[in-house]
Amino acid sequence: MRTDLQTTDTLDSLPEFCSPGDLSKVLPVSKATLYRMAGQGRIPCIRLGRRIIISREHLKRWFDQQMGVERSMMEVA
Repeated sequence: MRTDLQTTDTLDSLPEFCSPGDLSKVLPVSKATLYRMAGQGRIPCIRLGRRIIISREHLKRWFDQQMGVERSMMEVA
């Protein structure tokens, strides 16, 4: 169990597709919380069997929407 919530990586350092465990290394949120949020549909993800896959670009767009920032499709690509 992680007790410190310090992060060392950035969203850009994540692979194009990652797991909630990978994402927990970047965000100050535990892996269990990210799995729970994904299961509740609170973060953008897809399920492949029992696996939860998170797209880095969809996650960035979701963050921008949550913060009220608009990003053009040209900037994302």
